[in-house]
Amino acid sequence: MRKINAPLLLTAGLLGLGLVGCTPIVATRGNMVEPERLAKVQPGVTTREQVQYTLGSPTATGTLDPNTWYYIGRRTEQTAFFAPDLAEQRVYRVRFDDAGMVKAVDEMGREQARAIDPEESTTPTMGRDVGILEQVLGTLGGPTKKKKDDKKKGRGGG
Repeated sequence: MRKINAPLLLTAGLLGLGLVGCTPIVATRGNMVEPERLAKVQPGVTTREQVQYTLGSPTATGTLDPNTWYYIGRRTEQTAFFAPDLAEQRVYRVRFDDAGMVKAVDEMGREQARAIDPEESTTPTMGRDVGILEQVLGTLGGPTKKKKDDKKKGRGGG
């Protein structure tokens, strides 16, 4: 009978676990519309209800124009602890006329996207900043509130 080499077995096991940890995690968010389904949506022929049946509910509708629907989907891949990488993104805009028929279908690329810089300031609130010492001392000696149920149950004066 052959003797099993423990260090070799341990090394092979750790190597196998390391390879499993490098398998990318694929995440799909939104509505990744396939080109075959999108080809069924024809301007001047397809109605709003048919678009919803074929492509599903829109990811977003136009803020100022409810006759514009957006289908947004993205697929990311993340390996181990690294930041996710954008593998694929699809953005389609479907515009309808006032009668509810498809007027146009557009694919929007990354070149049409605009980068925004979120504002990092805080929202002002009414009142003032209270320190920890004021919070602790402010609760000492204050009146306690009685529960409304205490009077009904015969507890607590009256």
